[in-house]
Amino acid sequence: MISSLRIKNFKCFEDIEVGIKPLTVLSGVNGMGKSSFMQSLLLLRQSVLESGGLAGARLNGSLVSLGYADDVLYENAQSDETIVFTLTDSFHSASFNYSYNKGSRLLNLVGELPTISNLSLFGEDFYYLKAERIGPRTAFDSVDSGNSPFNRIGNAGEYCASLLASYERMPIGSELLLHEQEPLNELRIQVEAWLSEIGQTPRIHLNEHSSMDRVSMQFSFMRDGIPSGNYRPTNVGFGLTYTLPIFVAALLAKPGGVLLIENPEAHLHPKGQSAMGRFLCQVAASGVQVFVETHSDHLLNGIRIATKKGLITPDDVSLHFFHREKDAQATTVTTPRLDKHGRLDRWPEGFFDEWENGLSELL
Repeated sequence: MISSLRIKNFKCFEDIEVGIKPLTVLSGVNGMGKSSFMQSLLLLRQSVLESGGLAGARLNGSLVSLGYADDVLYENAQSDETIVFTLTDSFHSASFNYSYNKGSRLLNLVGELPTISNLSLFGEDFYYLKAERIGPRTAFDSVDSGNSPFNRIGNAGEYCASLLASYERMPIGSELLLHEQEPLNELRIQVEAWLSEIGQTPRIHLNEHSSMDRVSMQFSFMRDGIPSGNYRPTNVGFGLTYTLPIFVAALLAKPGGVLLIENPEAHLHPKGQSAMGRFLCQVAASGVQVFVETHSDHLLNGIRIATKKGLITPDDVSLHFFHREKDAQATTVTTPRLDKHGRLDRWPEGFFDEWENGLSELL
């Protein structure tokens, strides 16, 4: 499990080292580096796995597209300075050093590629969901139609329905994630149970169309114990389809796996956002390393409640606030700490404080 990441001369980062826990939450106003932090992990994974890493860092690939070297070099760095990423886990550190080459789509590797065999970032059990996920559709692509081997779920969750159809009866990644109201350990049943936490109790109906490499999906709902008719995803709103890949990926992942999610709160009611925070705490407590980029104070409160209820320990949560001091060029990271009661030791200005700021203006 990754315990820290150092980033030097990459985008908005001059030289920072960020502690990483089973659940790592990235927050801050727009443009402060949350996405760049995620991109550094994605860049390393695609560079190592797509080309063996020997050629260098591939800026454009199946996980992330960053353009040219000019787009990723920290603006105050000198052209002869290296871009450095250092991953540390329980066993060792691996430092990736790259030289800048103006106008190139590749960062050249400096020195030897470090040993990566024990680093979870490069393992098979990896899932990434970007902020711009696939919305409601009547049919979705099959995994066999071109899924990258480096992210089974698809960056936009486009292979979610296909994975769910293929593994719907498979036991979930950790029995610790069995929903308390549903003892049957099958993926689809558990996904439905967890989806009920964000709204109605759904039933998912899947049909594989192998000749077209497509999977069709419909939802029905239990209302007073009576099932409704089936509805197309396009007729039940964005929330279910946008959230479904998160639950599928989290429940498929096994202890030791890695899950990266941008804006898991998208299209969710505040109650659902809070429930999502609690769920992701349980995922992290089960042994999956979870990275979350979020703007939601409701999701944060869900995490705080989960900590107070003992669903995760405070030592297993990192809350990072990305910001920039006045007139500074580089991003700074502040890390409020949680206690066992879900309280924070500090609230930096701009850290989920807009509710109180707005309320003070109204009173």
